[in-house]
Amino acid sequence: MQNSELWRTLAGIMTEHQLTERHIIISEGVEGDLTIPLAAQAIVLFAHGSGSGRYSSRNQLVAGVLNNKGIATLLVDLLNQEEKRIDEETKHIRYNIGLLARRFAAVTNWLAQQPEMRDLEIGYFGSSIGAAAALITAERLGLAKAIVTRGGRADLAGESALHQVKAPILFIVGGNDTSVIAMNKRALELLSNAETKELAIIPGATHLFEETGKMEEVAQIAADWFECYLLRTGKRKFHNRYSRITTRSGLLSSMRNKYAFQMKFKDRFAAGEILSLALGKYKNDRGGINAIGIARGGVIVADPIAEKLNADFDIIVPRKLRSPYNSENALAAIMHDGSLYSDSSTLQTQNDISNEYIEMEKLEQKKEMKRRLSVYRSYSIEYKIKDRTVILVDDGIATGATMIVAARWIRKQEPKRLIIAAPVAPRQVVERLKEEADEIEVIRNPSEFKTVEQFYQEFAAVSDDHIVQIAKRRDLF
Repeated sequence: MQNSELWRTLAGIMTEHQLTERHIIISEGVEGDLTIPLAAQAIVLFAHGSGSGRYSSRNQLVAGVLNNKGIATLLVDLLNQEEKRIDEETKHIRYNIGLLARRFAAVTNWLAQQPEMRDLEIGYFGSSIGAAAALITAERLGLAKAIVTRGGRADLAGESALHQVKAPILFIVGGNDTSVIAMNKRALELLSNAETKELAIIPGATHLFEETGKMEEVAQIAADWFECYLLRTGKRKFHNRYSRITTRSGLLSSMRNKYAFQMKFKDRFAAGEILSLALGKYKNDRGGINAIGIARGGVIVADPIAEKLNADFDIIVPRKLRSPYNSENALAAIMHDGSLYSDSSTLQTQNDISNEYIEMEKLEQKKEMKRRLSVYRSYSIEYKIKDRTVILVDDGIATGATMIVAARWIRKQEPKRLIIAAPVAPRQVVERLKEEADEIEVIRNPSEFKTVEQFYQEFAAVSDDHIVQIAKRRDLF
């Protein structure tokens, strides 16, 4: 939607309600725009995505529709002016989930203390990374009565927060935003205590819903959710008309190859059992075998492989360095010792990313790797790699970045032989991996590949607790 069209739309809907509008400064330089319709009974607080802010035309459109329903709105910038300036150069503060959640909680508490607003029911609308801040705050404060996310990175809120959120929650995702659809489906499974939860997939929409009419659909279904679960007027029951939409590409893909559909792996453990059959030829390898799973999903796949081959078992935790423009895109991958793999072609397409951003992202991922290693295995146990056959396992390979950085780290430990194994990997990536290992063992290597999840019937999120259970059984403590 063009800006002129947007403001004509907003002007039209805002004339239906008498509005009070004002600019506010809360704390630490956090600014916001507050709009309160006459006789409002609820207010929705907006948490914006990375690189966005309260002037986002998309969120302003949603806010305008909510105002027309008699719902107040507060659009805030969770970064102050100085932080925005730094973030423009480094593009890293926008990923500081802890800071964003703390600020969002402070805004919520401020709202609850204002005389003219303390009786209003509170709802949250989170976009992209802002969704994680909203969910963490909902878990910590328990004040939100209803939540909506748009293209939200709910996974960044963490499993513990998702388990504890109780408010009704609606995830809205574009039908062409396949990676975020997969993440939202896994997050939905973790919302075990939510009063109710729904996933709405808007057909034909990409991550930012820039296509004609798509943001209007987002605004309408979000307004329906808040009217049902925030206002709770009892006048209408929420109907999710987007709950069972199959995208055109997904439908054609399933029709094109019926056999491929039947070849979906039941789950990660079943995929590991199938993969172990292909790896049986290495069972009696002299010098011993070590099956090493890449956390988290690869650990579950590696478990039955180690069992069938009578192999030792271990865990590694390579991490990707996220693009500041799309955190699902990997700039590079890193190991716990700081060794790095980067695809030069990827960096060339994003040559405006500062060295400072990359260094800050490396520090953040090294911190997470240290945390995971401390949870998954004892520091006193050495990796059994030198002069042994090592089978490096993941639940699937997409770009190959984390697999490559892990393989190169293992090579430094001088194994007798290195085998890369996964249930599925795209053909072009398999060709690239042949330079990194002595053997590649893959069950499926399709020419058309979108996500690893599409090759599984069940692809639930893997918790730290699940990995720890396997690690304890495998004597990694």
